[in-house]
Amino acid sequence: MIKVAVPITGKEEFNALKKVILSGKFVSGENVKNFEKEYAKYIGVKYAVAVNSGTAALHAALASLGLKKGDEVIVPSISFVSSATAILHQGCIPRFCDVDLSNYCMSVESLEKNINKKTKAILPVHFAGSACEMKKIIKIAKKYNLEIIEDCAQAHGTKYFGRKVGAFGKISCFSFYATKHMTTGEGGIICTNDKKIYNFCKVFRNHGMKDRDTHFQLGFNYRMSELNAAIGRVQLKKLNKINRQRINNSLYILNKLKKTKNSNNWFEIQKPIKHIYHTYFWCPVRILSKKITIDQVKNRLKKKGIEIRARYKFPLYGQKVFHKMKNKKTQDYKNLKLLNSEKLAGKIFGLPNHYKLKKKHLDYIVKTMESLFEK
Repeated sequence: MIKVAVPITGKEEFNALKKVILSGKFVSGENVKNFEKEYAKYIGVKYAVAVNSGTAALHAALASLGLKKGDEVIVPSISFVSSATAILHQGCIPRFCDVDLSNYCMSVESLEKNINKKTKAILPVHFAGSACEMKKIIKIAKKYNLEIIEDCAQAHGTKYFGRKVGAFGKISCFSFYATKHMTTGEGGIICTNDKKIYNFCKVFRNHGMKDRDTHFQLGFNYRMSELNAAIGRVQLKKLNKINRQRINNSLYILNKLKKTKNSNNWFEIQKPIKHIYHTYFWCPVRILSKKITIDQVKNRLKKKGIEIRARYKFPLYGQKVFHKMKNKKTQDYKNLKLLNSEKLAGKIFGLPNHYKLKKKHLDYIVKTMESLFEK
């Protein structure tokens, strides 16, 4: 089986963990502090606050802006669920906008159409290693006096006009889940140039504590452990190398598939965008045929020994968790239909592109895709 993802940890991470275990210092030590400094430098911002998940990072970011119950945050409808549920955790209302078919990221046109008096922030998601059109989003945010929180959970090292994503919004959030570009096992981080937000998030992640006996604001147990940070520091050193191989593998597959005449033209590949340095969290393919389902593709490829990434069967507004929200004055989630989101939902998947793949694996993937739905 050609796996869609493989472990990206090894002896270096093991040795880093060993040092932490033998030290007996597991919480809020030098590894966390150094990881924060190193990651902030990598992204190109002044500050970073490490937390225990990407979802915790989003929640802390939203809280740091002082968003209140009833405030609306615009978020794209094709993303992992926590991009929107984190908004609910803060007592705010997610308002879903459509996505662009070229990069599967937030549609700028749909974004502006959804802005109203209750809108307080924009949460663009850099989807599957690509990047949102941040210049246009920033222009809109300034026009309507809105804050930007970048969701970079799938875009470590992605660049937009030569600048890394995560350095455009007032705040940005990353995930270090096991299958991401880099991992800490579980974990996340908040990046910002705003010292007030930095100080708020440090307290927010630690029960709202000023000191051991003083709790002056609402907070949560969102701390990152020394063990996770130790892994992260090693992984960060490897990130560019791993990304380069992921990109090379993806482009090899996609360029080959671009030239092939697949039977009935049942799929299309995502075309490169010149000003975006795509890091290919997914090697993205879109199903065009109405007769072919994602489950059929998944099962046929599995029989051929190829595993794929396949999720996003529904736009976020189609998930039942949002149908339970009494929010019809804003958006009737249950009856909402966004054109591009409906086209993409259940029709996009990612081919294997991890750094351990050899040329023979890549060629086999291409050959199998070419003949997967032959007449």
